[in-house]
Amino acid sequence: MISRKQKTPKNIQERRLIQLICIMIPFSAMNIMMFNVALSDISEELNVSLSSTSWIVTIFGIVYAIGALVYGKLADLFGIRTLALFGVIIFSIGSVIGLVSQDFYVLIISRMLQGIGASSIPTLSMLIPVRFVQKERRGRALGIVASTLAFSSAVGPIIGGFIVGIGHWKALFLFSLAIVVTLPFGYKWLPKENLRKAEQFNYTGVVLLTITIVSFMLSITLLNLLLLLTSIVTLLVFIIQQNKSLIPLIPLTLFRNRDYRRGLIMGGINAAVNFGVLLITPLLFSQAYHLNETWVGLLLFPGAISAAFLGYIGGKLIDYKGNRFVMSFAISLISVGLIALSTISGYSIIGVSFFLIFTGVGYIFMQPTLVNWVSSTLESDESGIGMGVYSLNNFLSTAISGAIASTMLDHISQVPINPFGAHGISGVYSNVYFFLFILTLMNLVLLYQWMYRFRNKEI
Repeated sequence: MISRKQKTPKNIQERRLIQLICIMIPFSAMNIMMFNVALSDISEELNVSLSSTSWIVTIFGIVYAIGALVYGKLADLFGIRTLALFGVIIFSIGSVIGLVSQDFYVLIISRMLQGIGASSIPTLSMLIPVRFVQKERRGRALGIVASTLAFSSAVGPIIGGFIVGIGHWKALFLFSLAIVVTLPFGYKWLPKENLRKAEQFNYTGVVLLTITIVSFMLSITLLNLLLLLTSIVTLLVFIIQQNKSLIPLIPLTLFRNRDYRRGLIMGGINAAVNFGVLLITPLLFSQAYHLNETWVGLLLFPGAISAAFLGYIGGKLIDYKGNRFVMSFAISLISVGLIALSTISGYSIIGVSFFLIFTGVGYIFMQPTLVNWVSSTLESDESGIGMGVYSLNNFLSTAISGAIASTMLDHISQVPINPFGAHGISGVYSNVYFFLFILTLMNLVLLYQWMYRFRNKEI
């Protein structure tokens, strides 16, 4: 291991790249959530219904999900440097249009452009450590990236509320526009890659996949069976088209990789559990404890800040102890946090805030470990599309988790399954936390089956 006094050009380049993507990530991750706080103001000012205004968030999320996959594929063809700079430029153009917009539909266009640009960042931020950081330091780098991503997502609503509170909702676009400061550094620091000969891009596959994802997400949001059937049919057509195509968008041979499939399953469960916690906890604070947005943000903050600081340690543990050890520790933390949340919901508000630290830190330890494992199962020419599919898988898992958790809050019994849980409205949240606990136990079982049972210490 190289000491601090033995800095090499390679070490300096790696450090600069990680610093660069950690500056870029907040602009992408915060934009998913921070516009939520401004929807009522936008609805009133532009004289648009609140349901229509919600598309300001929805359209960004849909483009973000599709872009996460497409950029992974394009990274194998055009390189990370070109796509990162393109993403920043398009995101900045969308921010400028949003800043000067006076019409709702222009605002929607600006959010689409922001989504096209912002979606380049999460996929490329995982690929940069995979491609440009030495294996013995890769876990630490991924831990830093995951910490930044998780922290940015958690504080997005807090920062958004603060910006809107002291100014106008258009100030959110001004905040987003600050990403342009990364352009000269990205141009200078991101290395050029020796790429294989460019091939024709599968636009038909992109269209079919877009219809599949949009129909699927809308079917979950609207609980519409026709949209779900549309999603299934277009998915089947997409699979047939990919099998016949000489240049598939997603090579289906990718899924023949057993360890890659396993990583997708565990990553999807991990993302679903984390999003479920982040979705229902603010509602618990609001409905069961009758707290305003300021107090909700303050009580969520300890978990977010702890995850951000301790994620670096999790990354170092990957390098020293291996993926299996860190996964075991992470799942244990999440499990303890969830069963504790199921038990104390409705009793101790400080206790809820405290045990959110367990779930947040557990997630932030788990995420870079999964990325490190999944990326190690891929060939170098598959890393872009492979990690793009991984990002898309996680995003869709959060969409499903959010829909299920929201439905459970409306229909589940107020009598807690957990014998120590509180009854009444808190019992509903206790049951959802318990459901997420069961999901985490599934990951624990899979971890044992895939990494302990056959004594595979290399993963």
